[in-house]
Formats: sequence, structure tokens, C-alpha cells
Amino acid sequence: MLSAQPPVHSPLGVAALLAGARAAVAGSRTARGRVERLLEELYQPKGVLLTDSGTTALHLALRLGVAERPGPVALPAYCCYDVATAADAARTDFILYDLDPATLGPDWTSLRRAFDQGARVVVAVHLYGIPVDLSAIHGLAGEAGVVIVEDAAQAAGARLGCMPAGSVGQYAVLSFGRGKGITGGRGGALLANTVEAAERLAVAAAMIGGQSSGGRDLAILAAQWVLGRPSLYGLPLRMPFLRLGETIYRAPEPPRAPSNAALGTLTRTLTLASAEAERRRSNAGRILAQIGEQPGIATPRPPVGAVPGFLRLPVVVGSTIAPALRSGLARQLGVWPGYPQSLADLPGFGSRRLDAAQQPSGARLLADQLFTLPTHSLLDEARLHDLGELVARACRGDR
Repeated sequence: MLSAQPPVHSPLGVAALLAGARAAVAGSRTARGRVERLLEELYQPKGVLLTDSGTTALHLALRLGVAERPGPVALPAYCCYDVATAADAARTDFILYDLDPATLGPDWTSLRRAFDQGARVVVAVHLYGIPVDLSAIHGLAGEAGVVIVEDAAQAAGARLGCMPAGSVGQYAVLSFGRGKGITGGRGGALLANTVEAAERLAVAAAMIGGQSSGGRDLAILAAQWVLGRPSLYGLPLRMPFLRLGETIYRAPEPPRAPSNAALGTLTRTLTLASAEAERRRSNAGRILAQIGEQPGIATPRPPVGAVPGFLRLPVVVGSTIAPALRSGLARQLGVWPGYPQSLADLPGFGSRRLDAAQQPSGARLLADQLFTLPTHSLLDEARLHDLGELVARACRGDR
């Protein structure tokens, strides 16, 4: 049986692939300008720097932030391991702050402690498209003179009041990887949201190497477009060497520019993001309504006035429910565990950590008990119903 639900979907079509192919052959000067204009329309930044990945964008943001405010960086103890890769690339000392499982935002006592211990740059991550309370972070950061780097790699379509996630921190990071809601196959962007930050982008731009045509990226993206649909996703899911769904720490790579193919593809896929986000919100709402007020399961709540992008629907469950969400049926329906370890427990990461005695209990709970449900536009009525039923049966203790 080849049918299976992908956990996440970034809209892509023939027109986007053809645009990527044209840029790979003819060059991307026109495509680059178009991508920059689209990002300026969406986020209204003071400056834009395009990169080969969101990880590279975060690496450069950390370098700029530390150059402005020397000292350690405060990192969330639970997040994508690419944050660890970026910190390693920037070679910066760091302090981990814990997360509140009820919000996926900072544990405020822990974050305040990080500032008291000398952190002068903080990375705030919108996990799975659930916005964090950047207003509250600004309140704490302002007291200590801390630079805020907003990691909006997973926040396509999320909003904080009337502002899109990615437009609030002094620096913001976007990712256009294959599972980020907006895709060029690869690619990222560093946004500067203040005049002062924009003036420093030239320093980061000087660190970036050349770009490739992106032919290999385009081939991988085309394969994802074919195999990422529910009717065929079971095929790559049965190939262990692809390591689908695994969270993998990757060693740092030198910063590079986005490939021609990625830029060409993005000229089309950036225009699809808004409609896809609306579908994700609608589907998340339907699943949540079907789950209802079941015991043993909680969905992280966003700040007042924030609108989630719901790249995936995160749920935090009790130990009796978790086995059902690790089952083969759950995997077929696109249900996956979250990141399996906190950054405090990630092998090979931590030699520059300055607060090793602190134990991030919230992050470790999330590593054990957080799962994500798909919300994307490829879900049909039957799959939406099946997802809600799977969780509801697990909460009731049905087998």
C-alpha cells in the first residue's frame, strides 16, 4: 500500500518547477529581485539578505547580534537541531532557557535567569507555527538591552496582531526548505527589521560565498513533488535510508547564496503561502473541534491576539496516550513525534554552554510527550476524520 499522509506540505506545482528550471539555466538575476520584492511586500523589513538555508540565515543573525551586543546567546532548550548547528557555526557561547509546554514559548523565570547570567542576544522560535509572545520578550529584553533574533522558519502564515511573524525581532530568520510551508527546495532569508540592523547586513553579505545553478536541488524538489502526495508518500516512507521524519543534527557548512533554481521556484511558491496557511488553520480547527475537551491531551495556546500558522498541529499528551500516536496507523496518517531530545541532551552540542547545571524540565517533557498532526491542504475529509478519531480513541483508552 503506497498511500500515506505526509506530515507537512509546502505548495508546489508545475509552474514553480518550470520557473526554477528556467532560472537554473538562464540565471537568477530577475528571480532574485522578484523574491526580494515579494518578501518586502509580505514582511515590510528594512533590509533583506537571501541565503542558501534558514540555518545559514540564523548563523549570520547570531554573528551580527553578538557583534552588536557581545556576550552569550540565549537559546530555547527545545527546538529544531538546526538552531544548534547555527550556534556551532557562529561559535558563540550560549545559555539554554526552558520552554513552557502550555505555550511552546519561554518559561519566563528561565529566560529572565538567562539575561541575568549575561545573555545579550536571544533566539525566539515560533515552533510549528505557534507564535511566541514577542511583546513579553521585548519587555524583558528591553530591560537588559538584549537583541532579539526571531526564528520564523516554521511560522509561514502566523501573525502577531496585525504583523506577520518574522517582522518583530531586530533580526528575523526565514527558511524555504522542503517542509517549511514555503519552499524553494532550499533557501532562506535574513530580515532586518530596524534601520540599524539593516545597516549591518552588509557585514553578513560579505561572509556569503557563491551560488550554484541548483540543478540537483531542482531534481530533489521534483521528486518530492511527485512522491509527497498522499497516494504515493508510502513509498519513500518505506525507505529507511531517507530517514524521513528523523531529527538530525547537521554539521555547520560555510554560508552560501541561494541557488538559481531555488530563487526561480520561490517566485511562484511565495505567492501560494497565504492560501495554504488559511487551509492549515481551517483543518487545525476542525481537528481540534473533533478532539474536543478530551482528558490527557493539551494543545499549546498562542498569545492573546496572535494567529497561528499551524505548520503542524502540536499536541502534548500523557503517557497512556503516547503509544497510540507512535503506532503504524498514526504514522500512516501523518502523526509524528516532535524533537526527540532537548538541546541540553543533544550529543556533541554543549561544549560552549555556560549554564550546564540548569535542568530544562519543560523541554524534556516536550521531547517525551509532544506529537504533531498534519494540517496541510492535501488532507481530505476522510483523513481529517481519521485523525480526530485516532486521537479521540487514544484519549478514551480504546484500542
